[in-house]
Amino acid sequence: MVRLAIVADTPQGDSLAALVPRIAGAEVVLREATLEQLVAGGMADVDAVVLLSKESPDVCQQVVDAGKHLLVSLNSQFSTEAIQALSDQCQQQKVCLMVAGSDRLRPALQATWPSLAAGELGEPGLVRLHRWSSTGANGAGLPGDLLRDLDLVLNVFKSLPSEVYAITRSVAGAEEPDYIQIHLGFDGGGMAVIDRAATLPPGDGYFSFSVIGSAGAVYADDHLNKQLIFRGQHPVAVGTESGDLAAVADLQEFCQAIEQQRVARMSGADWLAAVKTAEMIRESIGACSAVRSGEGGAS
Repeated sequence: MVRLAIVADTPQGDSLAALVPRIAGAEVVLREATLEQLVAGGMADVDAVVLLSKESPDVCQQVVDAGKHLLVSLNSQFSTEAIQALSDQCQQQKVCLMVAGSDRLRPALQATWPSLAAGELGEPGLVRLHRWSSTGANGAGLPGDLLRDLDLVLNVFKSLPSEVYAITRSVAGAEEPDYIQIHLGFDGGGMAVIDRAATLPPGDGYFSFSVIGSAGAVYADDHLNKQLIFRGQHPVAVGTESGDLAAVADLQEFCQAIEQQRVARMSGADWLAAVKTAEMIRESIGACSAVRSGEGGAS
């Protein structure tokens, strides 16, 4: 049984704690608003800590120093040096580090990974990812959730890109780009195109993900059972959401990785690869040209 401490100063902590009874081999033994409260109360009865807020590297290191496994929210505030240091520390302490909030475990994508691993798609050649949202929904530039998209692509090719080219578009006077297109080239000829826009009419967003290989292809989107409603203005797509299934899958994977003493999906190394790729994207946008591995900060 994995004894969990959930640290969050928002109602999200209570929501996550309510999901734990659905996780095989896990129980919540502590629910705290801050890490300071957790440390003050002692962690002797805790095996693993779930940090839901965007914590600093120092806070994460306190958990690992105490020999506790760590599930931390995916965010773009950590530098590559900080992620590498945290990953190294987890290896030294022999504890599991997993990053929550990736899209790998979302229900719509679950058929993709076994197909790739079994070789049913052959060698991956092209990945296309679209993520479109309503106007004003955090822009389309380089928000933290871009790391989710990059992780999906990198999980297909199992390597950093050798070349990156990114372009953006901004409405006059806007602080954030409302459109970004990213081209990633990989050794061996594989490539990926990530297309993000924040210009849809108000209503549901749209996500799609496809992989084309030498022997097959897979496609997934978030519009299962969508119904299009039109009442004389903008059409609205209404459908059934996946709800909390992705969060349940994150917790289950974390606990299983601890019990099986293996590397979790998504690991510190995966987080590091996504951040390095994001750095290459920023370089490409700033230079208005393609960036190749070794030319900039990522390699």
